[in-house]
Amino acid sequence: MDGNKDDAARCLRIAEAAIASGDKERALRFIKMAKRLNPSLSTDELATACENLDSVSENPSLSEKQKAVDHDKPEPEKKLYTEENVELVRNIKRNNDYYTILGLEKNCSVEEIRKAYRKLSLKVHPDKNKAPGSEEAFKKVSKAFTCLSDGNSRSQYDQVGLVDEFDHIQRQSASRPRRRRRYNTTRNDFFEDEFDPDEIFRAFFGQQREMFGATRAYRTRQARNPPREEEVNVAGPACLTIIQILPFLLLLLLAYLPFSEPDYSLHKSQSYQVPKTTENMEISFYVRSSSAFDEKFPLGSSARANLDASVIKEYKSFLFQSCRIELQRRRWNKKMPTPHCNELHERGFVDRQIPI
Repeated sequence: MDGNKDDAARCLRIAEAAIASGDKERALRFIKMAKRLNPSLSTDELATACENLDSVSENPSLSEKQKAVDHDKPEPEKKLYTEENVELVRNIKRNNDYYTILGLEKNCSVEEIRKAYRKLSLKVHPDKNKAPGSEEAFKKVSKAFTCLSDGNSRSQYDQVGLVDEFDHIQRQSASRPRRRRRYNTTRNDFFEDEFDPDEIFRAFFGQQREMFGATRAYRTRQARNPPREEEVNVAGPACLTIIQILPFLLLLLLAYLPFSEPDYSLHKSQSYQVPKTTENMEISFYVRSSSAFDEKFPLGSSARANLDASVIKEYKSFLFQSCRIELQRRRWNKKMPTPHCNELHERGFVDRQIPI
């Protein structure tokens, strides 16, 4: 019996604590439990205090706990793309025909291809379209434009008709060793095997590229012979010491070797400021000192003739490299000028007009 009284007193203390915290339901439950354990116990004051409490739904402790739980819940992630973006990317990746990807017919003109690329590339660019797979779709759109905007590759693609088969043929052709002639250069020889869709986008839109974020770079082909890590086998401490001091030995050797600067430069610089021209073709170049140059290479001498031939050869190589870059840019922007290509033809360095 004394045990029940102790338990009843303990229930009353719990009920008092519940009243203090505002938990009416808990307080009433322990008051009734105390009354059952000790019927002679007086609980009227505690019952009156419970009646003055608010309902359980307005319990401040419970509401604070609920707020804390709600605060800890992670906010749902906001999608950065729409269903339209997802559907556009899905359609591009699903299609296996370059004409269908650009939304064109097979008899379309080059200008229609350019307009379709302009419209579609802006919609699918990864910096604007955040849907999954947008980078792959953008690369596929760029490949479609690159293939169909060039007459040779377009005619080859029309014979095949499917993207996968065309890419397979292109890879087989690229794996075969090619022999290039030195001067009779065709238009396709001016392009690299690597493919960068973002470079096409920048060349096509010019400064409008700044409307998007950071630049991306894509490569559809890896290097045919990837570099391998070389393992250096060191025989012992002596070999390691030699390897460490070898760079200093090379620097010391170079310091005592005779060094001669070139006799001329095709471009004006701080060291080469005196202008000269070749006797044949009148190509301009620059030397360090007029008197020293004329003394070493007098007009009409074989030494001067050899130097002029070297200048002409180097200038011809410079024109070919510059023309190659101009043609590559003009492939994506027909308004780009090609002054170096024109000069190649005007000076007679090529037998026929370079196709532009």
